[in-house]
Amino acid sequence: MSRNITLVPGKRHYLFCADEEGIKLLQPLIDVVKDGNVSYEIQIVKDNWNPILSSEWLSMQKMGSFLYATAEWNVLKKLKQLAEDAGFSEEDAQYIGYGKELIKVFCCRCHGISILEKGQPERNCEYCGLLLEVSDHYSQLRDAFLGYVAKL
Repeated sequence: MSRNITLVPGKRHYLFCADEEGIKLLQPLIDVVKDGNVSYEIQIVKDNWNPILSSEWLSMQKMGSFLYATAEWNVLKKLKQLAEDAGFSEEDAQYIGYGKELIKVFCCRCHGISILEKGQPERNCEYCGLLLEVSDHYSQLRDAFLGYVAKL
């Protein structure tokens, strides 16, 4: 998931799914698509957002559609999962997050999962207190990064 928003040319239909702030980030791209007379749809994610409606909307899209999803990290993660469940691959979408990104860290000692802000190199485990160094090893099963014993 990146911050670089680039137009992927040659798609037959563009989908823009974003919250209020995300639409502002996508507006220059939406303008290019409008000017190019290309088919597009916009879905705005509001505070009372219903993921089921987004899931149905994504599932109804035809092959050749390209998705731009922009939202705060916690909502963006849900949008990405809905898109993947609907059949969108990494090549069919761009995900742009903003705000604080929280990640999960799996403790190598007690197997507890702690939450911290991305980029924070160390954290004490919320369960056993062990000082953990966040690794780049990610477990899809646990949806968490592995936390090793921090070197003192």
